[in-house]
Amino acid sequence: MTLEQLKNVVVVGAASAGLFTAQSLAKSLPDTHRVVLIEANPVAYWSIGALRAAVQPGFEDKIIHDLTNDTVFGANTRHVVLAGTRVVDLLTDGAVVNRDVTASLPGSETLKGEGEGEGVKTKVQADKVVLAVGADYGFPSRISPSSSTKDDVLREFQQMQKEIAAAQEILVIGGGPTGVEFVGEVLDEHPNKVVTLLTRGPGLVTNGKDSFAGLSSKLLSQLQNLGVRVILNDSLSADDLSTGPLGESKTFTTEKGQKISADYLMLSSGGKPSTGWIRAIDSSIIDPDTSLITVTPTFSIASSSPRWANYYALGDAASTPGPKTSYIAQQHGPALAHNIVTAINAAGNTTSSKLKKAGGPPGNMIVVPLGKSGGASYLMFFSVGGWLTSLAKGKTLFVDMFHKWFQA
Repeated sequence: MTLEQLKNVVVVGAASAGLFTAQSLAKSLPDTHRVVLIEANPVAYWSIGALRAAVQPGFEDKIIHDLTNDTVFGANTRHVVLAGTRVVDLLTDGAVVNRDVTASLPGSETLKGEGEGEGVKTKVQADKVVLAVGADYGFPSRISPSSSTKDDVLREFQQMQKEIAAAQEILVIGGGPTGVEFVGEVLDEHPNKVVTLLTRGPGLVTNGKDSFAGLSSKLLSQLQNLGVRVILNDSLSADDLSTGPLGESKTFTTEKGQKISADYLMLSSGGKPSTGWIRAIDSSIIDPDTSLITVTPTFSIASSSPRWANYYALGDAASTPGPKTSYIAQQHGPALAHNIVTAINAAGNTTSSKLKKAGGPPGNMIVVPLGKSGGASYLMFFSVGGWLTSLAKGKTLFVDMFHKWFQA
């Protein structure tokens, strides 16, 4: 069978969910099929280490990895990686990308851009399509869309490191894991910075209705011991604000009248599923309340439309059970790969009893480091402090594990 005759299983997105699905598929697909892994970013990205990379010089090199056929699938592979490539449309029998990829996928159909200034696009024919499109948290938790090369990504982190080093007073808006962890990283690298953390919530990493009260108390105590001014149950309008230096010291007034001086601002509100472009294609497969792609228990798109008959979704943008974490994605990826291979081998006669369901975690778990040695965690039934949190995550942020996912 020639390369042109191979049927494609397209995976859109190369973060944890997409990467594990693609690699699991590559091990088990029949010889008639290959994986085409499409990623908009120029490199693979370890977002768990991004906040440290935003502060600590040199750490930015540790959270990226080259994204090529060889690094993902190994040498002499029939499978294909298209990095720096954005999917712009989803069809019944394939996906359209924003550039000419016929050199990597001979025989693919090129399309002329319809709008002014649009270049050549390519239709990637597909037997199955997996949407692992993730969520957008903004830089540094996600790579900026303006970074089109590996060097661009590194330069953006290096610029942020310099800006934070130059700042005198830092205001962090948002008391979730991102905001709390960012404060910890700043004070690990720059212990004398003046830092204020503002959150509309009644505690840190909690909405007041969950099991995280003990976790919140431990984090609050540690931050206050580090000299952080923590303001709870208050907020300010961030509509016209963005992460970065303010140019000069400015005074902000919260809704409850608190005054905060800052010359650097970090917005750390929660992420949003990257599904706006999919909603524009077909809003019926997007949950209007959560913006997640609606899926069945076995990862298929929950739609009766023939357009989505061969589509699946998982990860941060899918309505699968459990928290949107790398750990859960690593469990779901192989399960979805099994279902796809089962469907291909059965030629449409798959029985539901042979398919694996998307499972959730055994209980609530969250690990929130404060730098390399502090933080707190909630492990199903109880909370623990800095020593165990550092051991579990804070010391290394799993960067070695991230690089071990790759073949080269």
